[in-house]
Amino acid sequence: DICPSDEFSLTSDKLEIYVLSSSPSTLEDAENKLDLDASEGLNIKSDFGEVVDWKITISNSTQSKVFSGKGSSLDVYWYGQPGKFDGEKMNFDPGNVTVELSVVCLEPVSKSFELSGKQNFSSLHPKFGVLLRDWDKNGIYPVASETYTEGDGWKGTTTADTFSVEYYDEYPSPAGNKYIQIYANFDNPQWYLGAHSMSLLSFKNYLPTENTDSLYLNIFSSSDGGNNTGSQVAFQADGSSFLGLEQINWTGWEFLSYRFSGMKNSTGDSLMTTNIDAFVLQLGAAPEKSNELTVRYDFILITYGAPLFSE
Repeated sequence: DICPSDEFSLTSDKLEIYVLSSSPSTLEDAENKLDLDASEGLNIKSDFGEVVDWKITISNSTQSKVFSGKGSSLDVYWYGQPGKFDGEKMNFDPGNVTVELSVVCLEPVSKSFELSGKQNFSSLHPKFGVLLRDWDKNGIYPVASETYTEGDGWKGTTTADTFSVEYYDEYPSPAGNKYIQIYANFDNPQWYLGAHSMSLLSFKNYLPTENTDSLYLNIFSSSDGGNNTGSQVAFQADGSSFLGLEQINWTGWEFLSYRFSGMKNSTGDSLMTTNIDAFVLQLGAAPEKSNELTVRYDFILITYGAPLFSE
């Protein structure tokens, strides 16, 4: 029988919602308000006392985010993101939001709150994820200033006539404000045109698990739309680079996500360790060589359990 036992009841007090802030509190004690500008999020919990099929639906009139599972309890984290990325909005629109808890065979219960602001993901619970960098001085490895300095990480190329790593806000990503732009120009077409890397000192300590099947890299990427432009991002571990590769055949910014264990090195081995030394933004051509490339990146976020957006 998929229904709970006859003794089971679903009441609103089973839907526990906590506001994650500098002073965490229940949703009720926070006056049923959530301020994303203050980097606040929600921790939604319930202890059912028996194994049930459950679903949490967070929604407003046009957006939704769904969590589901089976177990004797639930414990999820939410920082304002919809389930689907529409190409522009990383957050729910401000206004009234409803959280509904449903258990199979029973009438759902719900609570509502007023949402305001825009999330910068700078203060996250580890069970949700961790922001590495966003070029607005947020993250556990933030940039030092408005322009590139050596302290932000290594940059290098081979024989390029021109190679640059710069921070701009002319074409902001959906994450907003500044992003990184990498540019190179060669006399002759190349596969590899240069790279920028950031050291990930003590990276493993920030992660909630060592299981690379449960960790996801999320990042925004764009270019000038030229031919043979590749998005090439990599983790360096055990003396090898494990890559996520795309041919940039889109215009504007694209949201990319990679399961850690799906990233592979040059011999086809999967990333199976969290002992990661560095993160690399590589300037590479695809599917053919190129002598001039521009690629932009923003918002490097690691999430636990699923990508930031499910579709």
